[in-house]
Amino acid sequence: MLLLPLPGLLGGIALLAFYRPVWFAAPFAAVLFVLTAVFRPRITRLPDSAQPVGRSEAPQLYDVLDRLAAQTGSSKLQHVVVTVDQRIAVDRVGWRYRRTLRIGLSSWSVLGPQERYAVLAHAMYDDQRGVHDRVLGAAQHIIGELAATVTPGRLDSAGDGRIHHMEGVVLIRQGSDDQILHSWLVKLSNAVLGPPIRGYRRLLHRLDLVGRQRREYRIDRRVAEHVGSEPTAASLERVLLAGICFRAAERAVRFDRAGDPVGTLRRTAAEIPEHEFARLVRVDRAQNWRSDAEHPPTWQRTRLLRAHPTPTTTVFAPSKDDELTKAARAALAALHD
Repeated sequence: MLLLPLPGLLGGIALLAFYRPVWFAAPFAAVLFVLTAVFRPRITRLPDSAQPVGRSEAPQLYDVLDRLAAQTGSSKLQHVVVTVDQRIAVDRVGWRYRRTLRIGLSSWSVLGPQERYAVLAHAMYDDQRGVHDRVLGAAQHIIGELAATVTPGRLDSAGDGRIHHMEGVVLIRQGSDDQILHSWLVKLSNAVLGPPIRGYRRLLHRLDLVGRQRREYRIDRRVAEHVGSEPTAASLERVLLAGICFRAAERAVRFDRAGDPVGTLRRTAAEIPEHEFARLVRVDRAQNWRSDAEHPPTWQRTRLLRAHPTPTTTVFAPSKDDELTKAARAALAALHD
């Protein structure tokens, strides 16, 4: 599937350039160009709020990343950005596929020093995916976008055509002729193309699910061998508090312009009571929550980590925690928009 874009583009150009008559070749070239557009490679892009952090600004963080690169057997990271979301991971960004560490402030603020070390180690190990995993991940992303394209949404409805009475006014929920035609075309596309696309997506996901989940369990064990099983398990649970911190920072940015949103973020993370944390852990287990579709449920990962305790062999004790403050303020300022 990922080999379709380039042959489709070259085939469409060849048809227009060498096949005659052009009016006969044009429809086939158009079909090839559409396939090229649909199956084009999707480039990972950073959010607009992402703020870069250089080595001169965060020497301690980069020193930790260099040590982790040596421990995990990967190359050193040269790009770090701070975002306002909850994601802490290494992404391949842009057309050059630059390895970039994304640090989500809402998750970073709720983690202790050793837990941050565990999260960074997991991100470095997770970046060591092979070509098979990357190709399959790109294929699943493309199929997911195709499924979303043919699935009717809220804007694809033209109304039900029924008469409704509201405060003495008679309303007929019926769209224009163009909206009705669009609605029927979307329904037809969903009926014809939706089942095979969604079926293939489920099949592809199931065939690779077991292997991916085993890989995540192996990464957890590797991280625990360096950081310790308890900090590794705690890092998976503490990120459940990230949503509370994000909402507090968002309110501070929008309604308290004179305040410091970074201070609010840190203060909120420090003041969350333990009973609220315990409640969120219980809810997480009851809902069988997982960080994404590729990861096993969080409670199963923490249970296995604590069932096979591993002592801490590498200690991360930062001397200061203000290296990201400048970038954090700039990233949070984007919440004004």
